[in-house]
Amino acid sequence: MKKTWEHLFSEQPVDYRLFKARFDHLKNPHNGKDVKVVVLTGSDSCTVMAVTQADRVVLVDNYRFGISGYCLELPGGMVDDGEDHQQSAKRELLEETGYTAGEWYYVGSVASNPVFMDSFVHHYLALGAEKTDDTDLDDAEDIEVREVPLEEVRKMLFNGEFVHPHSVSGILRGLEMMKQI
Repeated sequence: MKKTWEHLFSEQPVDYRLFKARFDHLKNPHNGKDVKVVVLTGSDSCTVMAVTQADRVVLVDNYRFGISGYCLELPGGMVDDGEDHQQSAKRELLEETGYTAGEWYYVGSVASNPVFMDSFVHHYLALGAEKTDDTDLDDAEDIEVREVPLEEVRKMLFNGEFVHPHSVSGILRGLEMMKQI
């Protein structure tokens, strides 16, 4: 039987633009000790596995500050206030790649990082993707768009070439959905 962690109180969050850091004080039911934990609160986000008519996956080579390097991944980003996650997925695909798609499938969500975050990542599969516009990148984005054959993406996934966990999850779920439709 799972024990309940008693919430004692929270300290006022600090705003870091992409998320807020809050300290929660809890009582550990295992040992009865009071602990102080950090929780990052923020918006949900989304990823899109966009596939063209020619069975090519639209990927972005995106500079990531945490690893000080480029990371090949699915396009995606934060859900804006007042926006649902599918609207966000469509907007992010267009802004980061200039692509749109005709068929959209929700393939599920995962916790961003349940160790210390309260948000979720929503994954979409978009079929019939095609380049329809220019990119519209944020000031902190440096992205190269790549189309990679679907079979090569599958091999890259299982060879460990995708290091962003949200992309790994999104690709796995997208590949599984493609088997079902």
